[in-house]
Amino acid sequence: MIEDKADTRKLLLGKRIASIDVFRGLTILSMIFVNDVAGISGVPWWLKHFPADADGMTFVDIVFPAFLFIVGMAIPFALGRRFEKGESALQISRHILIRTFALLVIGVFMVNISSFNADAAVVSKHLWIFLMFMSVILVWNQYPRSEGKKRSLFIALRMVGIGGLVVMAVLYRGGSGENVIWMRTSWWGILGLIGWAYLTSCAAYLLFRKQIAGMIGVLALLIALYIGNESGALKFLDFINKYVWLAGHIGGHASLTVAGVIVGMLFLEHSPARTPGKRIAWMLLFALGLFVAGYLLRPLYGINKVKATPSWCLYCSAICCIFYTFLYWLMDLKSVTRWSNFAKPAGANPLLAYILPAIVYALLAILGIQFLKTHLNTGLVGIIRSLVFSLAIVALAGLFYRWRVRLRL
Repeated sequence: MIEDKADTRKLLLGKRIASIDVFRGLTILSMIFVNDVAGISGVPWWLKHFPADADGMTFVDIVFPAFLFIVGMAIPFALGRRFEKGESALQISRHILIRTFALLVIGVFMVNISSFNADAAVVSKHLWIFLMFMSVILVWNQYPRSEGKKRSLFIALRMVGIGGLVVMAVLYRGGSGENVIWMRTSWWGILGLIGWAYLTSCAAYLLFRKQIAGMIGVLALLIALYIGNESGALKFLDFINKYVWLAGHIGGHASLTVAGVIVGMLFLEHSPARTPGKRIAWMLLFALGLFVAGYLLRPLYGINKVKATPSWCLYCSAICCIFYTFLYWLMDLKSVTRWSNFAKPAGANPLLAYILPAIVYALLAILGIQFLKTHLNTGLVGIIRSLVFSLAIVALAGLFYRWRVRLRL
């Protein structure tokens, strides 16, 4: 028992679990790949999103849930380290709110890219995208701790980034034709959706950080929230739905993150699974429960990513849980880790890796290089191109990491 306690404290205090970082890296690599392959014609059906009005899902529909799941897995470790350092619940809550705000801001900027009105804008779309992301990097780069002139320089760079975002917001023009609009929240963007799920899951974890049963109860409550909102039982909360979709953004997406939190809690001091074998048994049993719940709820709303239905969330959580269990067994118990080196840079620098493709494509367009738009964009050749491009982006993220360009919200 003492050895188990020491082991879990080491995990909490800084010993990294290899499988978590690699799971994050593989998920980011998959996100880059599916985003790029979406522009390729003549690809198999399972490399496209399932039709928005149909009941079912493909491999592509599991990638975003996997990122929500790994965000949740990291929460017990990240917040746990802050508690170990002596931070109060109020200080940690402030950190959570700041991080959520950052995700929402970047998400809003990104979601407005698709509505950019080139005819009404002062700058070209590609230049706007490039400068916007450069500003994001300047604001949220993790600058080295320093004093004197270097510290002043880093503060100045961050202020330049904030100013850049303000300017990009002022210069933005959206809509089409004469119907010119300014930036708006729309559906918050991928990072914004992650922000709402992160906020919800962190709030729940602060309440039940030593009670895994409590977090399982939160997961059930989030599913109930979806059903209540969609059935009309929560019609009195419609004013909230104008800004945040309670059923999907909170009930659906946050359930995926909370499922990840529950798995992450299995590695901490108060876990009911104190040995590797018990952790694996718990994760597999949890995955089974998620799958059964998804199966039972499927007749209500079906499996649908766009609608963030309970069955989609539960099935995806189960798949993530099973896949992570395999990674944990392979990497942390059997020490088979070499194969994963290609994905590690994305796991270490996930936010930069996620936005790099948009930066690269914008820069190519500014330079007038159209090769990737006119070549290698159909069938198997296009799929291979997307895979190579994704691996190159991950390698570039690793290179920037060594150059100390590391985005931290």
